Amino acid sequence: MAKKQKAEAVVEEPKVFAVVRTAGKQYRVSPGTKISIDQLQDMKPGDKVTFSDVLMAGKTGGSDIKILTSDAKPLGVTVTGRIVAQKRDKKVIIFKKRLKGGYTKKQGHRQDKSDILIESVSL
Repeated sequence: MAKKQKAEAVVEEPKVFAVVRTAGKQYRVSPGTKISIDQLQDMKPGDKVTFSDVLMAGKTGGSDIKILTSDAKPLGVTVTGRIVAQKRDKKVIIFKKRLKGGYTKKQGHRQDKSDILIESVSL
């Protein structure tokens, strides 16, 4: 009969995270995450990107959280990343129809996207 071993508690170090705003959208990022945002013009894969519009930053677990106040003073937190790819998103079909009117309209749209790998979040 095998003896049961006690499971040791695994203590994870708090991860640094930030909420950045770009192109009117907000993304929660941490080092090592990959996000897909609206295309950044005149940038090529491998170029560095710096997000200075940071709304909130901190560590998981609730310690050292910084939140942008109504005064809108910058937090002094910068998020840096690297462009992995410039691509186009899946096609979205827009279809309009009027019953008994003989009117139909079909249109497609593909949004340009940039894939970014977040490298660091400096508090």
